Amino acid sequence: MKGALFLLEVEIDSVFTVLAAMRTTTMAVNNETVDVTSKGDLQRELLENCGIQSVSIKAQGCISSADSYKKISYAANTGTLLNCKINSNNSEIFAGAFIISGFETSGEYNKEGLYSITLESADTFNRVDNDFILLEDGGFLLLEDGSRLVLEAA
Repeated sequence: MKGALFLLEVEIDSVFTVLAAMRTTTMAVNNETVDVTSKGDLQRELLENCGIQSVSIKAQGCISSADSYKKISYAANTGTLLNCKINSNNSEIFAGAFIISGFETSGEYNKEGLYSITLESADTFNRVDNDFILLEDGGFLLLEDGSRLVLEAA
């Protein structure tokens, strides 16, 4: 499984757009447990199907699209929720509302501008299993059903 196919998409003007020029993306699914162990128990007892589940996403890359940068910067400065999708390349997509909990930009003289963002799920999120697997085929994402999706050059 290639890391280049692990994609973060953000809804911009009602269209999901892949954040351009991402170099690294990390996703963590977190499950908070509910401990119901009593004093007399010899082993820990956890309540099943309870607690809070959340998703954290970290992404880093270079700034190559003014539109996506403006949207991310605005959301970071105002606390606006973003509608996001994460395609993990193993036939599952996580989608939902996320808030930017960390936003950092940097750059060196005469080099590209860099960004780093951290997003936290802000509401319920959906996990969708698909019937296809993404495969790398040159400059395309080739879906098992035969369709193609063109990758933008970073």
